[in-house]
Amino acid sequence: MDTKEDRIVAAAFELFLRHGYRKVSMSDISEAAQMSRPSLYASFANKEAILAELVRRQKERNLSETSARLHHVSGLQAQLSCVFDIWLIEPVATVIDSKNATELLANCAEFAPQALADLYQALEQQLIAVLQPHVSEQSLLPAANIARILRLASGGIKAATDNLEELQRMVDGLLLMAVTTMTGRPEI
Repeated sequence: MDTKEDRIVAAAFELFLRHGYRKVSMSDISEAAQMSRPSLYASFANKEAILAELVRRQKERNLSETSARLHHVSGLQAQLSCVFDIWLIEPVATVIDSKNATELLANCAEFAPQALADLYQALEQQLIAVLQPHVSEQSLLPAANIARILRLASGGIKAATDNLEELQRMVDGLLLMAVTTMTGRPEI
């Protein structure tokens, strides 16, 4: 059974994708969620709080999916690919066809900075966990540095690509560079 907050978040997400974050009002969200504005405001103080909740829920889904899927994958490149599929490719795939996807993704940093920082921190922790067993004494960088570089580079790649195929190709290249740098050879 969906909670009131679930209805609000689902309605807001659909509206953000359809009309763009900036064009959607709290009145629009209350109408789409089929509730009064006072009821909406009892759950969320403003549109930014709803966007932050969307990001928080995405982080929780990503953590759950990583936990469920990562232990079935072996090899550094395959594990990194699994993490990037869960944390980058799949979420982008759900919004890429919306004409307002770019605006929605860009506004996360502006209107839900703490939620986005928490999501990025969780991604880095997942990457560190994958990388750490593969770091040797000969490694030039610790796992935390490599994880941070991968996370930052993925944000740039996401912002610079306009379609899912290009995003996948760029992520594959990024991971190939990371694995080759760490191990001295690509995993094929």
